[in-house]
Amino acid sequence: MLDSKNAAIEEAIEDQPSPDEGETVQTDAPVSSTDDKPLKLQVSDLVDDVRKLAEAEIEYYRVKLSVNMAATKTVLVLFSVAIILGITTMVALILGILLILSHYWGPVAATGLLTGGALLLTTVLMTMAIKRARKLPLDENDQ
Repeated sequence: MLDSKNAAIEEAIEDQPSPDEGETVQTDAPVSSTDDKPLKLQVSDLVDDVRKLAEAEIEYYRVKLSVNMAATKTVLVLFSVAIILGITTMVALILGILLILSHYWGPVAATGLLTGGALLLTTVLMTMAIKRARKLPLDENDQ
């Protein structure tokens, strides 16, 4: 009776896969449908996928550019109107100052004073702009 139990246990043990067999069975990956395709078909599928991705990227940037161009046009229109209003305001201010000064110093002296002051302010601002422009790092390789 003991021998029959030992024989049954030994048969059960023999039916069990060894650890090495279990590892090989577990590491075998199931064969997918892409592994069944020939290499030429896989490469052509890859090329098609890359082409579709490139077309999608191009379309994305085309839409993004059109949206940005519309927003840029709006910004430029608003900026242009602001510049025009600013310039007309400065002309009105200059004419007002000229009228006030001409009452006290005469038209020639008032015009000369206003023109000289505007030229002095322009010279100072241009000098400041040139100094700052020279400090700009235009090329990263230049030190």
